[in-house]
Amino acid sequence: MKFFCLILLFLCASLTISASEKDDRDIRQQCLQSLRQFMTYARSIYTEAGTDGDDRAVGYFKAKDAGRSTEDGVRTNADLAMVCAFVWQHDKKDKSLREMSLKALRYAAATHRANQGMKCTDGKYWGSMGDHWQWESSLWAYSVAMAARFLGEEHNEHVRRLIEAEADNALSRRVLTGYQGDTKAEENGWDTNVLAVAATFYPRHPHARQWQEQMERLAFNCYTVDADSTHTLYVGTNLFPDFTLQNHNYFHTSYQNVVIQELAESMLVSPKLFSKTLGLTHHWQEVWDEVLVQLALADGELAMPNGNDWSMFLYDQLPAYAAMATMLKSSDALLLEMRCLDQLLKRQRTTSDGSYMLHPDIGPRRMGVTAHRVMMTYLMHRHFGTRRVKASTWDDFCQRMARTKTFPSQQIVRSMSADRFACFSWSEGLKNATGIIVPNEVEDTKIIVPYKNKGTGNFLGCYNNAQTQLSGKPQFTTTDSTFQVRGRLMAAGGKVAQDFTFTADAHNGVIVEYQLMGNDTILQERGGTVAVSVDPFTKTERTLYYENGEFVSDGSQLRKFCSNWVNIDNRIGIIVLAEDNEMAFGDRQLINSIQTARLYPTYCNTPQVASSIKRKYLYFTNQTAQQTQEMFQSLRSADAP
Repeated sequence: MKFFCLILLFLCASLTISASEKDDRDIRQQCLQSLRQFMTYARSIYTEAGTDGDDRAVGYFKAKDAGRSTEDGVRTNADLAMVCAFVWQHDKKDKSLREMSLKALRYAAATHRANQGMKCTDGKYWGSMGDHWQWESSLWAYSVAMAARFLGEEHNEHVRRLIEAEADNALSRRVLTGYQGDTKAEENGWDTNVLAVAATFYPRHPHARQWQEQMERLAFNCYTVDADSTHTLYVGTNLFPDFTLQNHNYFHTSYQNVVIQELAESMLVSPKLFSKTLGLTHHWQEVWDEVLVQLALADGELAMPNGNDWSMFLYDQLPAYAAMATMLKSSDALLLEMRCLDQLLKRQRTTSDGSYMLHPDIGPRRMGVTAHRVMMTYLMHRHFGTRRVKASTWDDFCQRMARTKTFPSQQIVRSMSADRFACFSWSEGLKNATGIIVPNEVEDTKIIVPYKNKGTGNFLGCYNNAQTQLSGKPQFTTTDSTFQVRGRLMAAGGKVAQDFTFTADAHNGVIVEYQLMGNDTILQERGGTVAVSVDPFTKTERTLYYENGEFVSDGSQLRKFCSNWVNIDNRIGIIVLAEDNEMAFGDRQLINSIQTARLYPTYCNTPQVASSIKRKYLYFTNQTAQQTQEMFQSLRSADAP
């Protein structure tokens, strides 16, 4: 019997290993196929550029700043040279692909100030060397170095001079610290990359040990908190005590996760050399447990409590998930990574040339950065893998994430139920208050999208199209599964006080109540506003059901209708408890690369006295139009005298 149990345990373990190895193979296959499709786009933006100082043929990938010495010009060319070289490694019969990436590599190396073989199209050299420092050039140099490795050119004299110059420059710079509004975590992270490359490519170089020591120092000081101050590697703090960070003056999930990607890329250069380096994974687990996993949605996206100033739905956390799954063996990360990759590939399918999105915010540079991340995801699964890691189930994940969580440093609160994810943020840096409610269904997560406008955003509305200001501090009240936020905004350009409560219940609802007070200011109201995606990536048209009918709209034309309730696609229900209520849907515009319409649960062009406005809105996920109507009738009956 004991022998039989041992055999059974062995078989179960074998099944687990097989499943995780299958996940590795599937993820690698999907990433590689995606990058192969991307080559159509890459070829379309490549151009020949003559010869360099050594009479070698060169070319580059055109960004908005085509061939220039700027981030847009250099980074785009370096990323695409690297990605094309990577794909050529798997499709070596395609000689044109190698030639294209090789010429782009030569252009990148020749135009660096360490070589000065030719100037960029703006008449300048790029890069950091000696006393000259160019912001972010060490990050671009990493992509150049990896392109060289894939092409077997890492010992090319021009490449070597470039890498040595960037690595030596990184030695001379101080480790950056700061977290209020502008974290230095990501900058320290990308500076590790070229140091890792230099120490790995040229281990006998006189500076090799210094490069590695500086890399470790920088890596440790990415996710540092005050409690690290006694450590010998500590230079300063880059995270708030709750492990959150700020960049662009607000809590920014893209910058919260990208550090893991950057440090993982340093490990990828030489997994054996750096896999046991302390600083490279310092506080990854805490950032994951306390921040990132708390904001994960059903499609693998990270909730953006303050919105995003980049393209929405980038799924830029993909390689961070891959790193957590393969290096720290996180089952949750593997679940989220697979969902995230599915959505990234779905968005790629909206284009005809293999590019990763329609209407990218920064054009070809966005394509290069996304392709870079897909490639790194592949490499993490090839070099580290998910052996013995079994992806979590979504139901289990939801149960474990159900507890309400506050981020006191950012004045953010979130909670998850079986039906929905809800969040509210009061951003002092951005001067913005906004909420989120997202169904826990993959295809429904992008119906209501992050939105901010003139100091507010989803749910709280706007008045006279004027700026809204924060006032004082909000009050957060939480239970294990619910939360409530009470606060005051100064609406209509600061003329009117708007006292509000935002309540997330234990099931599938959010309730928003507010009252305007203060004087006799005349207002035009856009109350309870939510932003709704009407995009090829999500859904180009929405069906709106309401009290007297239904209609289908892409949001291009504003449509007004009288009702106390509305339902979007039989998925999201909204109820307004008010007399003679008029709604509207439309005002579509491109916001952060996504076509977005606005649903105004209260749309009032008739001037009103501010002190007469008192509203209550209820928002429900996973609800049909019939259920919304029945709930409204029940609420109206309960309120009847």
